[in-house]
Amino acid sequence: MNTIIITTDFSEAAMNAARYGAALAKSIGILRIVLYHSYDNAPAATDIPVAELDTTLAHEGSLLALEIVEREIGSILGGDSGITIELVANGLPLELGVEQLAEQGRAGLVVVATTGKSGLEKFLVGSNTTSLASSCPVPLLIVPKEAEFEPIDKIVFACDLKQVTRSTPVSEIGWWLEKLGAKLLVLNVALEGNRFDPDMIPEQYKMHELLDGFGPSYHYEEGDDIAEEIADFAEDEEAGLVITVPKTYGFFEGLFRRSVSKRLLAKTEVPLLLLKERE
Repeated sequence: MNTIIITTDFSEAAMNAARYGAALAKSIGILRIVLYHSYDNAPAATDIPVAELDTTLAHEGSLLALEIVEREIGSILGGDSGITIELVANGLPLELGVEQLAEQGRAGLVVVATTGKSGLEKFLVGSNTTSLASSCPVPLLIVPKEAEFEPIDKIVFACDLKQVTRSTPVSEIGWWLEKLGAKLLVLNVALEGNRFDPDMIPEQYKMHELLDGFGPSYHYEEGDDIAEEIADFAEDEEAGLVITVPKTYGFFEGLFRRSVSKRLLAKTEVPLLLLKERE
């Protein structure tokens, strides 16, 4: 992975995510950062179709704002980092813009921020983010508003014990462990009363076969709120990153429902890395 995309809407949360993404890029040897803004959702002043001039102004204004973000992260990267920064603004829908940039630029990661006064909840239940999480062709890193980059020495892999062989992105997990020099903590959370499902036993064996080479510790928890259990575990272990596979784990759906607990929102300062299933 040589390129990452950092999306921004120029909010305070997005600026923080840009700073985090830059510091992360520097730590894992990234060569190129693409700062991207979609002005597709910019509100129109009237019901009259947007004129070409207005589109030009939106584009130029976006590039000027991106230059401010570039200067901010440049101070983090330093002059001798060897990382190049490219500025991209367009009127494509966010998901489509990210998808095209990721494919054309062969990016290996997209960084997005939590936004709005309600923090993680408002971000995760937003239609744009929901679509981006499912459509993004590469891993997606969600950076909470209060997160500050520090060396990551523990990574939690929140996994589901279903179709383990197909759903566990072993090589990607290994890549992050190596780049960050981190220890792996494998966590499975079952809903109350579902811990003793006999189908889980062979899946546990498969999980060990896939991940034992990384020397992880395994943890099995039970609770009535999967998302909250994972957040509590990550905090208790002082983990710097939580990894999950959104299509295969209830944790993801739990984060997206509006009833997600206030306790989780208050505690979630750990970035979430959404990986893809194995091909």
